[in-house]
Amino acid sequence: MNQTNKFEIKKLNITDIVPNLLIGFAHSQKITQKWVRRNDIWELTDASILREWSAEKRIWIAEYMCRQIERGGITVGAFCNERLIGFCCVDGTVSGKSAKYANLTMLFVDDNWKRNGIGKSLLQEAREHATKLGAEKIFISAVPSAETIAFYLKMGCVDANEIVGDFVDSDDDRYLELMVNPEAYF
Repeated sequence: MNQTNKFEIKKLNITDIVPNLLIGFAHSQKITQKWVRRNDIWELTDASILREWSAEKRIWIAEYMCRQIERGGITVGAFCNERLIGFCCVDGTVSGKSAKYANLTMLFVDDNWKRNGIGKSLLQEAREHATKLGAEKIFISAVPSAETIAFYLKMGCVDANEIVGDFVDSDDDRYLELMVNPEAYF
């Protein structure tokens, strides 16, 4: 990737999300280490998992992006030269007993664009939308790969104080939370 390329963040409308939106989006995650919970302690273990999107999965994700918008949520994209290089979605509902949680349902950065601040920018957009929803925290049901969890921890996430059942993607995920406006609590 040419480091001089700049990216633009923009909120997507349903009309922006076409079935072939993700055709050129590079996503292949080779997981060699993942977090596993044993006896209430997270341990990093070796793994050999390859996660790739099929053509059908790419179409499903585009449809899911639209559903997030229809539910009052948001889909935000990062673009370079009008090509999608990252995106995130926040559902339009807020839930939780101990706090008001918004749900970060997706955050992906094209493999060729990782480590360029795109994920951080997208997460900031998610925070801003969560604020508009009246949420105090963002709930994240994250694939427990070492790389994924390291990103979220670097961004200020911690293990979730509350597991919001409706927001859980998989029992194998690691559940994290992020304060929407951390300055308000200090």
